[in-house]
Amino acid sequence: MRILRDVLAATIAMSAVACAGPKVDIAAETAALDARSKGVSAAEAAKDREGALSYWEADAIMQPAGMPQLQGRDAISAVYRTFMDSSGLKSFEGRSSGFTIAQSGDLAYETGVNRMTFSTPKGDVLDVGKYIAVWRKTDGTWYIAALSFTSDAPAPVSAPK
Repeated sequence: MRILRDVLAATIAMSAVACAGPKVDIAAETAALDARSKGVSAAEAAKDREGALSYWEADAIMQPAGMPQLQGRDAISAVYRTFMDSSGLKSFEGRSSGFTIAQSGDLAYETGVNRMTFSTPKGDVLDVGKYIAVWRKTDGTWYIAALSFTSDAPAPVSAPK
């Protein structure tokens, strides 16, 4: 009887440990997310559409300011093409304000700010805004699952000379 009780207690204890799952190293995941965030921002700043798209999930959602919601890499590629090739975009900078990672270690969100300068016939205009990105970890790599960004200005303002 004592052996049965000890086996039962050991089984319950092992089950509790197994259900708890592996402990997530938040510092390591934050560093990995920061590197991915800086990578996509660098690709966007370099107007490297294919490089930037490699950070997105295939079925990701984008909610650009002043536009309808888009879904999928093809639709996101079209937005990148417009911004990078035909909008007069001169410079782009995205800067993360921080990450919040789920205890499961496979979902996170990031908040940040962005600055874009556009060339127009009336001179350069500066648009400063903010974003929130949802990241999902798939096969050990973080990908953007959703992004929403807005402008802080009612309309872009003239850039300082």
